[in-house]
Amino acid sequence: MRTTLSILACILLPILPAVGQGPSRQAFLLINTEYKSVAPLNVNTAALEELKAALAAAKFEVREERNFTQERLAKDLDKTLLSTVKAGDTLLFYYFGYAIQASGDNFLVPVDFDPKKTDPVPFRARSLTGFMQLLDEKQIGLKMILIDATAQATDLLQRATGPGLALPDMTDIREIAYLSSAAMNAVPVPLTDAERDAFAKQVALLIRKPGTTLVDLLAGTQSQVAAETKKLNPFYLTQSTQAFRFTEPPPPPPVKVVPGKPVDEFISKDRVNARDRQPYIYIPAGKFLMGCVPGDNKCEEHEKPQHEVTISKAFWMGLTEAQVEAYQKFVETATPKRKMPKAPIEHKNWSQGNFPMAGISADDAEAFCKWVGGRLPTEAEWEYAARGGKANEIVPLNAENARDKANFSGKQGNDRFAEVAPVRQFDPNGFGLFDMSGNLWEFTADSYSKTYFAESGKVDPTGPSTGKERVVRGGSWFSDPTQHLRISFRNKGNGGNIVGFRCVLPDSEETRKLLR
Repeated sequence: MRTTLSILACILLPILPAVGQGPSRQAFLLINTEYKSVAPLNVNTAALEELKAALAAAKFEVREERNFTQERLAKDLDKTLLSTVKAGDTLLFYYFGYAIQASGDNFLVPVDFDPKKTDPVPFRARSLTGFMQLLDEKQIGLKMILIDATAQATDLLQRATGPGLALPDMTDIREIAYLSSAAMNAVPVPLTDAERDAFAKQVALLIRKPGTTLVDLLAGTQSQVAAETKKLNPFYLTQSTQAFRFTEPPPPPPVKVVPGKPVDEFISKDRVNARDRQPYIYIPAGKFLMGCVPGDNKCEEHEKPQHEVTISKAFWMGLTEAQVEAYQKFVETATPKRKMPKAPIEHKNWSQGNFPMAGISADDAEAFCKWVGGRLPTEAEWEYAARGGKANEIVPLNAENARDKANFSGKQGNDRFAEVAPVRQFDPNGFGLFDMSGNLWEFTADSYSKTYFAESGKVDPTGPSTGKERVVRGGSWFSDPTQHLRISFRNKGNGGNIVGFRCVLPDSEETRKLLR
């Protein structure tokens, strides 16, 4: 068996060919219910018909076959399928029936499978890996493999090497997406008919929804079925570079002509603060969804629940993390006098003024921000700014190459820095802010509480009233990008050489006098 992939599920995909372009769309539904030696299954006819109708509406040619025996799975499946599906075509393969894992692979179970026999499973069932490899060898285009196998028979488990299904081997298989109705290695649990049918119904619903992409189908099915059943947690992974929609999105509504307001020219460009000589950028008021993004399976409990927050007042935010040269000016002019902290090795005795300031406490950062006419951002303001006006993005810009657009542990792509980097070395986010991800963690004004998101206010929340540690956000050059690159990730701390900060200023007449 090929070496198993490491997975980044989700959502770092581009969008895939629009409706009506390119090769044909084919859907093949295999329904195995009439098992001879194990308990037969009941398929929800209404849900199945709705799935077929949704596929037809999405311009798929739909074919259905039922109750394949071992011989038909071995011989007729390929022949029947490949008689109409050609190289370059898009294929959606949906299987309803029993499936088990054995010898590190997953197998579709034929209706004449006898669990009392001791012959090896690979000789009596159809290897899912082999089936996917065949499709790839025949140069089928985008391949969507949907396995609806939530039910399990006790007798079959005697021939399996583990509960549920194993991680599918998609090594070197191009343009493929896999979605199963239950999590990997899921222990079978009793299900009602409604819970068992939720997978097919949700797939059909999403295919019908105007504008649904491949990622929408995968992530949406996973999150909705998990929320609806509380027992199932569908699993998906994908390797695709295409841009695919099941149906076209609805046309945009007509543009409403609204009498224009006078243009505020002052906010149209970055402004420099007269005190710290650092650039600040205008961040408008607005609403956003804070915390764990649905479909992000790496979320920790203190990132939940996702909740809507209103930032009711616009503010100005440091374009970059506060720089060494600005903090040196603060120290030189402060009353009473202050001293620079001991410089970390990578800062070379604070000789590089365009590096972000580190090694200070949250109180020091607060004092600096007060000096420049502002304060530290609340955690809500920080995440609102970090999201850059985009909703439900798991990593910055939802980019597949987001890792090499920020300074994290190790070097990759644009990240050529082994340690801390000067500011403005990577692309800005949607608001024009630099280094909201990576380089240094950033202090917020909020004290840390692992349960705060469940208690948070909806308008301008300011964090718990007490706490021993501050919330820090954004990750640093020392951070693990597989976890800390995620925008919703929260951490706590009181400072150190990997923690910096940036300030926010109220959008007031007094502030505008400071900004030039």
